Amino acid sequence: MKYSILILISLLFVFKAEAQNNTDKDEASFHLDANIPSQKNNMLYLGYYWKGTTYARDSVQLSGEGKVRISIPEGLTPGQYFIFIKPDFRIDLLLDKGEDDIHLYINEEDFAKSTITGSHSTKLLWAYLDNIQKRDTERRKLEKQLEDSSITTQKRKNLGEEIQKLDENTQAYIQKTIEDNKDNWFGVFLKGMESVTLPYKQPKDGKEFQENREYGKRHFFDNIDLTDPRLWSTNYMNSYIDTYLQHWVDQVPDSVASAASRLVAKTKGNEFCFKEMLSKLTNESLKSLRMGDENIWARLAEDYIFDKDIAWIDSTQNSELRRQYELIKNNRIGMKAHNLTLQTLEGDTINTNDIDTEYLLLYFYSPSCGHCQTATPELHDKLYAKYKDRGLKVVTINLSNEKQEWERFVKSKNIGDWINCADPEYKSQYWMYYDTSGIPAIFVLNKNKTIIAKKVDEQNLEKLFDYYINNNGIN
Repeated sequence: MKYSILILISLLFVFKAEAQNNTDKDEASFHLDANIPSQKNNMLYLGYYWKGTTYARDSVQLSGEGKVRISIPEGLTPGQYFIFIKPDFRIDLLLDKGEDDIHLYINEEDFAKSTITGSHSTKLLWAYLDNIQKRDTERRKLEKQLEDSSITTQKRKNLGEEIQKLDENTQAYIQKTIEDNKDNWFGVFLKGMESVTLPYKQPKDGKEFQENREYGKRHFFDNIDLTDPRLWSTNYMNSYIDTYLQHWVDQVPDSVASAASRLVAKTKGNEFCFKEMLSKLTNESLKSLRMGDENIWARLAEDYIFDKDIAWIDSTQNSELRRQYELIKNNRIGMKAHNLTLQTLEGDTINTNDIDTEYLLLYFYSPSCGHCQTATPELHDKLYAKYKDRGLKVVTINLSNEKQEWERFVKSKNIGDWINCADPEYKSQYWMYYDTSGIPAIFVLNKNKTIIAKKVDEQNLEKLFDYYINNNGIN
C-alpha cells in the first residue's frame, strides 16, 4: 500500500493558469531537480498559492526515469509552493529567501525514505507533517475501537482518556515545534496555521460565548504577522482574512468597514503587505453586490487613498474612485438620512425627516423611466400593500419637471396613497445627498431616519421587511 503523500489542506485545487514550458538556461536563479520514479513520463507542475487560488508557475514532463529539472531565470519569491502531477500526486514546499537550488527525491511507497536538500524550510515541514500524520493514524485507530458497541464502559472510558492525552501531546508538540522554529520561515508558517486559544474551550452560557467572541475579534491575528509578505503566498492567508470579516466581525456595514481599516493599518510596516491588503479589501468590496459593502471601500478610500501619495494608484483610478465615492458619501447604510424639503403633488411642503413612521421608503423615479413604469405598481401592490398597516410609508420623489406627466403617472399607477413629491426648483439638492444615478433609486429609513437599505429590488425588499418587521429587526 502506498504511503500517503504529505500535503496541506488547500483552499482550491484548480489550476487557473498554465505556465510556459520551463527553460534550462544555466543563468537561471532558481533550480529544482526532482526524482520521482513512480511518476515517470508524467507532466509535473510547479504551482503556487495566491489569494485563495492555485496557479501553475511552470510545467515540464518527467523523463522515463522519473527525473526532471525546472529552471526559472527570474527566481521565485519566498512562500508556499507545491508539486502536482495529475491526477492526485501533490506535495507542498516551503521556500524561503536563498532556497533556490532544490534537489528532491520522492518515494511514494515509503515517504520516510524521501529526501530534500536546498530547502531547510521544506525539510522541516515534511518532518512535521510526517509526525502529525502518524499521530492522526494512531487517533483513528483509537476512534475505531470506540465504534465497537460491545466494549465495556471502563474500556470506553480508557480509550477516551487515551485520545485526550494524545490530543494534548500533539498540541504540546505543535507548540514546541513553533517555539523551536520561531526565527525561520517554517515556524512562521506553522504558527500562522494555529488558531488563537479562546478563554473558554467549551463555553457554558451566553456570557462565556460572548467573551470568547470578543476575545477572538481582538486577537484573531495574534499568530500572524501581517507585515510578513511570505504569508500572502500561502493557502490560508486569504481565507483567514475573509473568515475574520465575515464571521468574527459584527455584520453591520460600519463595523465591517472599521475592521477592514484596522487590518490595513496592521500592514503599514511593509509596503508590499500594505498594497495587497488595501487592494484586496478595496477591490472586493467595489465588486461586491452585497448591500453595505460599499461602506468598506469608502472607508478605505477615506483612510488610505484620497489625498495620499500612493504610487500604484494612478490619477485615472483615483478620479474614478472619487467619482463613485461622491455618489455614496452621504447615503451609506448606517448614516443618518439627509432631510429633503419637497413639494407634494397638492402643493404642500413636507420635510422627509419629519414624517413619523416606523419605516420610510424614499423612492426616486421619473415617469418616463421604463423600469419605473413596471417597478412602481409592483412595489405598491405587493410590498406596500403588505406592510402599509405595519409602519411603512412611502415618499416618491419625481425627478421630472413635467407636472401633467407626473399627475398621469400617479393616477395610472394608482399610487395616490403615497406621499408624492417633487423638487421643481431643485432647492433640496437631493443629488448631493442621495445616489440617483440609476432610477428607480430606493432608500429605506428606520424610525430614527437612519438608512438601513438602499438600491434593493422588490423581491429583496420584501425579505428585508420580513426580517425587520416580522423578526423585530433593530431600528
